[in-house]
Amino acid sequence: MALKQLAASVQNDGNYCELDLRDEVFEGPLMRIETFRCSQPHGQYGVTGAGTKAEHLAGTDHLAPQSNRIFRHVFSVGKIDRPKVTLEIREVFGENGSCEVRVRDLDPESDSFGRMLVVKAAPNDDDSYHLRYEIGHQPKLRGVEIVSPLAAPITELVPGLSDIGASEDRLVLFDPTFKSNPLDGIIRWRATKKSTEKFFHAFAENFVQKPLQRWAKNVQTYERMGDFRDKAIHPGTNLTGPNPQRASEYMLIRPYRMSLITIGRICDPDMAKGGLSLEDSRGMLSLDPKPGVYSVFLSAFLLNIGIYKLGIDKAHSDYGGVPMKLSPGSRLETGASPIVDSTRLNRTLAELAVAFYVPEAMTIAQTGLLRATA
Repeated sequence: MALKQLAASVQNDGNYCELDLRDEVFEGPLMRIETFRCSQPHGQYGVTGAGTKAEHLAGTDHLAPQSNRIFRHVFSVGKIDRPKVTLEIREVFGENGSCEVRVRDLDPESDSFGRMLVVKAAPNDDDSYHLRYEIGHQPKLRGVEIVSPLAAPITELVPGLSDIGASEDRLVLFDPTFKSNPLDGIIRWRATKKSTEKFFHAFAENFVQKPLQRWAKNVQTYERMGDFRDKAIHPGTNLTGPNPQRASEYMLIRPYRMSLITIGRICDPDMAKGGLSLEDSRGMLSLDPKPGVYSVFLSAFLLNIGIYKLGIDKAHSDYGGVPMKLSPGSRLETGASPIVDSTRLNRTLAELAVAFYVPEAMTIAQTGLLRATA
């Protein structure tokens, strides 16, 4: 394995707006994430290194009143000079710890091109969460290849497709033909893994089968790009050092972790299975729990590691209003107080990570830690 960072660029808050990775030893495809907080203004930092403009990526959310807590992303895979967009993602958080994630299939070869998954999570007062996973209708559209960088907003590149930030009535959600749709209910993050597995089983089992199979595979590729765990120990591929050709550890705290955590549970069976048991010796190498997707949240909030807390806070909280100031600052950098505070959201992501991916024996031990640091 020799995953290298081929390119990167940043927004004016210092967070990535683009990161390109590729396994050069095995001549793998380029993997590219392009991401903007939707309050990012035009100008020098309002364009990714590849050339996608913030307004094209953010669509109708660009500079909208609540754009300082909305993130938009496109994920692309393929040739270095022409990677194909496979996923469009939108993430919104509330200061009460709630979040909404929308993921749209944009792979032109997929049977579910244009479909959208909407995930909602909201905390209750009793250590439980109300979760809702819903698959939208299949748009009557032919697959259209979109490449990075975006030459225009997605809705212009695919005529007839609603903006991913549109109101739910315009998105025509709820497809009754999809089995177990919607998945809606209450889970406790400290609950037994058996009860969590029962909650997700039917919906997750159907998501990875036709006609959604290719969509699920693309999500799995997206999850793998976001997981840096063991790659840091391979000779010559230390991903945390100062070498600009190697991917930065700060990938760990990018805001799109919200989607990595919430959708991995239903789209990536090997990732979901990793949390079922500490003692499962049957096919251990077939499990791929991808701890790099969520471990930074567990480290920060279960173990009360202040520098991790501040790093995550910088990635999620907004300090510059709408539009973002050119020098917004943060608690980490300048001691500035955020306009929109993500503290409760970050706890939500840590607790959902425990519920979805951490083996039960470890959850019992961690319960006391989180109570002490909440």
